[in-house]
Amino acid sequence: MKRTHYIVLLVVATMFAACGSGDNLSGGANGKRVVAQVDDKELMVRDILADMPEGLTGIDSATFVRMYTDTWVLNQLKISRADEVLTSHKDIDRLVEDYRQSLIIRQLDQYYVDKEIDAEITPRQIAAHYRLHSSQFKLDHDKVRGVVVRVSNNFRNTSALSDVLRSVSDDGLAELSAFVEKHSLQMSDLSADWVSFSDFLSYLPTVRTRSYDNLLQKGKVQSMKADDVVFYFTIVDIVRKGSTAPLESVEDDIRRMLYAERRFEIVKNYEQELKYEAVQSGRVSVDDSVLMEAMSNRPKMADDTPVIKEAADVVEEEDIEQKRESKKDKDSKEVKESKDSKEDKEKKSDDKSEQKPKAEDSSEESKTEKSASEEPAPAEQPKAEAEKPAEKPATEGEADAE
Repeated sequence: MKRTHYIVLLVVATMFAACGSGDNLSGGANGKRVVAQVDDKELMVRDILADMPEGLTGIDSATFVRMYTDTWVLNQLKISRADEVLTSHKDIDRLVEDYRQSLIIRQLDQYYVDKEIDAEITPRQIAAHYRLHSSQFKLDHDKVRGVVVRVSNNFRNTSALSDVLRSVSDDGLAELSAFVEKHSLQMSDLSADWVSFSDFLSYLPTVRTRSYDNLLQKGKVQSMKADDVVFYFTIVDIVRKGSTAPLESVEDDIRRMLYAERRFEIVKNYEQELKYEAVQSGRVSVDDSVLMEAMSNRPKMADDTPVIKEAADVVEEEDIEQKRESKKDKDSKEVKESKDSKEDKEKKSDDKSEQKPKAEDSSEESKTEKSASEEPAPAEQPKAEAEKPAEKPATEGEADAE
């Protein structure tokens, strides 16, 4: 049977109180003294000192020691009881380890982000992102900018107030502000920033279940009465539902998006570099065949096929990427070798450039003579026949004489 020892002595608290901050107890034999023990777990003086706030003296120090020790003892007893009656709590060690690793990884990511990120986001960058992704900023509600002024039911300068409200524009509220201050009126200025129409209505005596779309009129001075108070208001500008949100209303969102994109790229780049260095140095190896076999041997579930297919797609993508990189290196090498070979040929060609024209001329003449000798001669008439004069026919007398 497990034994529980609970040793908390008043003298211990007195020691802390007497020594103030406890610096004299943090080391040596005093620091190793056991304050409390539960089974084989021990709480030492130095453990308490490590968590004690600075500046505690007297009775405060003694109270802290007593409460700390009581809490530690109770926690150890609860953990011991959990080992006896619970079975699922053993997964907590794995969950704690997962959480510990996630905290470390988060800190490492933030280390690289803090080291490399450019936190400055300019208005030009925000505007460029807004133009490029304007379709992402469609409104699902009406937005307005306006002013609400509250006056008592017996206020007599309502006409002057209406005239001042009509003068409200993007240039500012100088005249209206002066009027409100002069007559000690209450004003809600909603003209500087875009607000939803429902938020604007919250400054008026409206009923939540009723529609007030008829009030969406730009530049018109309107009023609503509630008891002995009259609300005068005007809407300076309106952007309807389904339209692109004004840049001013999404500027902060875009700034967060751009920062998140930069952070993602930094983390992604250092992760790829980390994996590449580990693979090149032989620290990491993954046997895809074992991975696929393990996936195939899992207990069959309804969604097994998509899971296995997804794993196979990942492996195939990595294989394709490796082949692409290999082909890229090979092509680069062939291009270099081709370039070197071409340069060598051009160099040799330059050295023989003076002899080459003469050789070509001689070759052309030889070809011409050979061609002429091989060409068949035209048919010639016999010389005798060509030079012999045509014979005249013999006369009758000459023929008799013969």
